[in-house]
Amino acid sequence: MVKLFQNIIEFLFPPACPLCDAPVSLHGELCAECWTSFDWIDSPKCMRCGYPFADDSQLSEVVLCHVCAAGKCELEWIRSACVYDTVSRGAMLPFKHGGKIKYARFMARAMIWALRDINVDADIVMPVPLARRRLFKRGYNQATLLARPIARAMGVRMDLDSVRRKYRDDMGHKNARERTENIRGVFSVVDTNKIRGRKILLVDDVMTSGATFSELRRVLIRAGAKAVYGVTFCRVTRAV
Repeated sequence: MVKLFQNIIEFLFPPACPLCDAPVSLHGELCAECWTSFDWIDSPKCMRCGYPFADDSQLSEVVLCHVCAAGKCELEWIRSACVYDTVSRGAMLPFKHGGKIKYARFMARAMIWALRDINVDADIVMPVPLARRRLFKRGYNQATLLARPIARAMGVRMDLDSVRRKYRDDMGHKNARERTENIRGVFSVVDTNKIRGRKILLVDDVMTSGATFSELRRVLIRAGAKAVYGVTFCRVTRAV
């Protein structure tokens, strides 16, 4: 009966690329043209934070960017599916602010693909929390929409209520120093029993300076977390 229902749905609503509506074989997947328009992150990249290096850099698989080599990456590791550029921004912003929640499926699939070179031993998948005021205004937490299929694929639970976030001004136009100052003290753990001794995979849509991940990790480690990792759909790159 379920299979029959699925066949009827696909007949009435054939699979289409969520970005351009071109025919595809599965619901939620990108067409070939849209897929190749993204700057997907592959090797060579920093083994810790996943920062992409130039394809012709002739680097070994075991290499650190200068930030991680200086010990400034606070998470055990971070991975991102693609570079934040005009194409990824054109998908991420409507997803985050414009209600295009159907994008979550292909974004989450890309993030799972980005974890392919990592031994992910997390006990908990945790979307970066939104302040209640911002959640009420937006109607959804985009990080939760991404985290749900990732947790399902990993076979681990998703934690939505162990950490709360205070409302602060948007960080979209702030520099790295201002982001660090703005995010300081916004997170608080409300249930340390769910955190203590756990390995936690944080999920977010984009990583800009890394300030959000760093502050959330600080709070989680203080609450007894054993390790904290991170994955995002896209990330801002810088000159290395």
